[in-house]
Amino acid sequence: MPFTTLQVFSSYSLLKSTIRLNEYVETGKLLGYKQLALTDDGVLHGAVEFYELCIQNGIQPILGCTFEAAWKSDASRKEMLVVYAKGAKGYESLLKLSTLYQQGLTWTKEMTEWIATHSEDVKIVLPPMDSEWVAAHSKGKLESVLRAVKEEFPGVEIAVGITREMVERGEFDKMRAGIEDAGVVPVAFSVARYLNTTDYFSWKVLQAIRLGETLSFTQEDATGSESLPEATSMTKVFQAAADGVLLSNLEHFTKELVVEIPLRDTMLPKFPVPGGKTSAQFLYELCEAAMLEIGVTTPIYVNRLKEELAVIHEMGFDDYFLIVWDIMRHAREQGIQTGAGRGSAAGSLVAYLLHITGVDPIRYHLLFERFLNRERYTMPDIDLDFPDDKREDILAYIVSKYGNQNVAQIVTFGTLGAKQVIRDVCKVFGENIITVQKFSNNIAQGKVTLEQTYKENKAFREHVESSERNRKLYQVAKSLEGLPRHSSVHAAGVVLSQDVLTKTVPLMKRDKGYSTALQESDWMLTQYAMQAVEKVGLLKMDLLGLSNLTLLHKAIQQTQKVTKKALDITKIPLDDPRTFELFQKAQTNGIFQFESDGIRRVLKDMKPTVFEDLVAVLALYRPGPMEQISHFINRKKGTEIVQYPHASLQKILEPTYGILVYQEQVMQAASEMAGFSLGEADILRRAIGKKNSDAIAAQKEKFVQGALTKGYKQEDAETVYDYIEKFANYGFNKSHAVAYAMLSYQLAYLKANYPTAFFTALFQNASAKSAKLQDYLVEARQLGIKILPPSINRSYADFVADDSGVIVGLNNIKGIRRDFVESIVKNRYEYGLFKGFQDFAYRMGAQYTKEPLLLALINAGAFDEFGETRATLKANVDAVAKSVKFHGLNLSLEDDLEVAFTHVEEEPLLQRIEEEIEVLGFSVSPHPSSKYDPLVKSGWITPIQTVFEEGYMRFVGMIVDIRKISTRKGEQMAYVTLQDASGMMDVVVFPSTLAEVYQHLQQNKMVLAEGRVKKGQKGQWQLQLNRMYPMTSADKLLEDSAKILKIAIRPEKHTPEVYAEIKQLVTKYKGVTPVELFLVNSKTLVKNSFANGVNLESKLIPSLIDILDKECIKIVN
Repeated sequence: MPFTTLQVFSSYSLLKSTIRLNEYVETGKLLGYKQLALTDDGVLHGAVEFYELCIQNGIQPILGCTFEAAWKSDASRKEMLVVYAKGAKGYESLLKLSTLYQQGLTWTKEMTEWIATHSEDVKIVLPPMDSEWVAAHSKGKLESVLRAVKEEFPGVEIAVGITREMVERGEFDKMRAGIEDAGVVPVAFSVARYLNTTDYFSWKVLQAIRLGETLSFTQEDATGSESLPEATSMTKVFQAAADGVLLSNLEHFTKELVVEIPLRDTMLPKFPVPGGKTSAQFLYELCEAAMLEIGVTTPIYVNRLKEELAVIHEMGFDDYFLIVWDIMRHAREQGIQTGAGRGSAAGSLVAYLLHITGVDPIRYHLLFERFLNRERYTMPDIDLDFPDDKREDILAYIVSKYGNQNVAQIVTFGTLGAKQVIRDVCKVFGENIITVQKFSNNIAQGKVTLEQTYKENKAFREHVESSERNRKLYQVAKSLEGLPRHSSVHAAGVVLSQDVLTKTVPLMKRDKGYSTALQESDWMLTQYAMQAVEKVGLLKMDLLGLSNLTLLHKAIQQTQKVTKKALDITKIPLDDPRTFELFQKAQTNGIFQFESDGIRRVLKDMKPTVFEDLVAVLALYRPGPMEQISHFINRKKGTEIVQYPHASLQKILEPTYGILVYQEQVMQAASEMAGFSLGEADILRRAIGKKNSDAIAAQKEKFVQGALTKGYKQEDAETVYDYIEKFANYGFNKSHAVAYAMLSYQLAYLKANYPTAFFTALFQNASAKSAKLQDYLVEARQLGIKILPPSINRSYADFVADDSGVIVGLNNIKGIRRDFVESIVKNRYEYGLFKGFQDFAYRMGAQYTKEPLLLALINAGAFDEFGETRATLKANVDAVAKSVKFHGLNLSLEDDLEVAFTHVEEEPLLQRIEEEIEVLGFSVSPHPSSKYDPLVKSGWITPIQTVFEEGYMRFVGMIVDIRKISTRKGEQMAYVTLQDASGMMDVVVFPSTLAEVYQHLQQNKMVLAEGRVKKGQKGQWQLQLNRMYPMTSADKLLEDSAKILKIAIRPEKHTPEVYAEIKQLVTKYKGVTPVELFLVNSKTLVKNSFANGVNLESKLIPSLIDILDKECIKIVN
């Protein structure tokens, strides 16, 4: 008669238990348990994981759930109870009960009624802790209370838990008669909230985190009574107590608590096919119609379609493709932007014909077998991208199509990560912010553990060891690290079921959040996380919200508004010169996948010329294959010989200059040389990717044998296989690369050809991300796009484009509420444009003419168009606001009540800029450095915000801060903050330079600074100053940049040698003045420009005269 702990809370009872399931089962086995129970607080999050662990360890799993029940007859009566599952029907009852409980986070009458109608499927235990029935004993009402419980749940076997302590104190002997007379079974009972008695203090800290309480270390050595006891010792205790009846009752009670969770392959829902057709017939008809519509009816397409449909049907996936097709069809019909796809699905012709993906797999040599093949049975994994502001609309459609009982999103758990847990623990013990920061600031971002940080980070380790208290904080935090802290919604996952979901998974209510697409009753989550959902056989789909698709949609809208023409983004040319010029110059701010500093350096070096180059960049720019980038670029440029591991692979590797870049190339190589089917080749690829040495050895033997059969030498076969094995680990999914490169190209095309429309959309998309917005504003200005301040008469909520530039939206002004903006636009629509500041105030009324609102609008420049200075408006705000408040909305008196303005001179430019930055996050007034934008175009100076690599650079900006310090040697140096129109940069002035530039270091002074840009200690860019010049130097450069040096070449001098000499001089004497070469007596431009301009103050002109004649050199203003 073995003992079982009947009530066990795991860490999935969020912040209520420190028990991790893997440790629980492992420990339970060591302590002699034959059965283990899991009874979390109202949830079943861990059921599948717990079940599998038990089965793997030869232990009988008992599944239950702890609830605080309210009586049907009297809702004020509460009783804790644990409901256990008996068999398959009992498991389904638990799924249902937990779902009902989570919908309202309380017990409901429906739960009581469910138990009553399923009494044969569940059992109930009443724990003794804080229970009504134990308290009733002291009042002489034990039997009546227990009878009431029996009446509440008729037909259900009910037990009461009797603990070891209750036996030892003699309480059970006094209760026994009342319990048995009520027809209730007493069973041996214990509860576990932590595994070991020594875990008690960590558990107490966890409770303090949950409840927001504080603790001290005085209890650190305390031990608790709610740990997992040793099964053998508990068996002996209860055998000796009350004639062993409690233990025998426990054995009888748990004997029937046998549960088998059905773990199975995915159960695909049936798609509602019209007209009595089969799913396969309907799928074929859709594909055939699409082929005719697109015009791809050649044999290669027909045969590929036939083969793909055969594989899809044989594997039972017809309905899956129809379900996905229907979702994408709905999106297109609703005008929701869809992408080119992601992952291996882009290798499917069927997916392309159904408009699930947007790239032709045959055109780009993509393999269906990388996605699906007969040799590998896996569910097709089609991830769907939608604009992030339309994802909820798609989810709402799926719910409306299949019903809210059959669709749910998937739960995920935020854990006590290293940074979070150290902060939480420090808060519990009342640590000051300095201590917290010394801990957390030394913990890296991302998935890093405290133990790893302790080993690798000296500063962190020293802080831990600096005091006994810090060591204790660290140890407690480490004991709690990784526990679930809260539940949330998985970013992409959605499950879909043919049957009601609660027959397969428990559900819970999700927070409504900000969406209005779904009704409140539809907001359901699975209690099981991603892996468990798939293991119980539910169809899981990933619907991803992609902000770059939102950007694409907005950019298309803005383009159509500007051009007044429709634009089909899927039909743009893929060889557009402007687009490739953009990539070659790495002007890829705002371009999906191409924004990072590193990838922009690759673009500059490679200078892509065809779409396939962009695909290769995405595939290569990753750890591992990154070392091949230089070889790829050099081979593309012809400066490195293209080599192949074997001549037979030339056709496969030729597009990538002999470098194995894609996983598909691995598969093609195995097929070409060893005779593998593409499905077999995919198995080879996966074996290498998983680094399974036995599988790799078997695949090598098969590869070599296949190559020998095809007539290759063994040495060649082994050499090629070794090459494949070496690079296959780094090979990238080409289908994914092509699909993502397509989205990148589409955005780049719009940016290159419709820049004002693109940047308007980019600003709209980035308005909540001020750091990125600043980058985009800088680049837009460099391209000559005017950024206009918000306007009471021309602005709407968001950025808008018009003929003069991009107008900042009113929603971008801090402190201006959405309802205020809506009222402004509505008033303007109904009564016409505002005539001035006072007209605006009177028409908007007292509600919206409060001083802080008006000041925010003034500082943003929203009233600039009326001609009054901002200083004047500020000086009269109070008087206007009081007048409006006194006279209300009596507009007929507006002219009579108009305030006589006190006129004030405009504020200094720098003050205006600072105030704009305060309310907008950026400035709209031209910064003093904007005057020198022509020098940016010439490449002579660099805007601060555009720095993305180290190098020698020049900047024009204003000194806004100076901090002088002494070095250890007692020498003076300085740290300067330089500001231009794009942002600010730290400038380091070393002692050797300080004396030379000292005269220029003045607050609010404009300077020209040059030096080497490097990364600082915190990863920020900083300029190590070499020289600093007064603005007269910059003005002279500006003057020179407006000139053109024209060089005429006589026919007898028109030789490669002369041109080489001229080029050498132009390169040597770099400056800002552009150069043009002409043939004498001809308007033919020999070279439109060189890579750089020239310095007119240098020895260039005399040197050119030595080569040519004086008459051939001309400087034009």
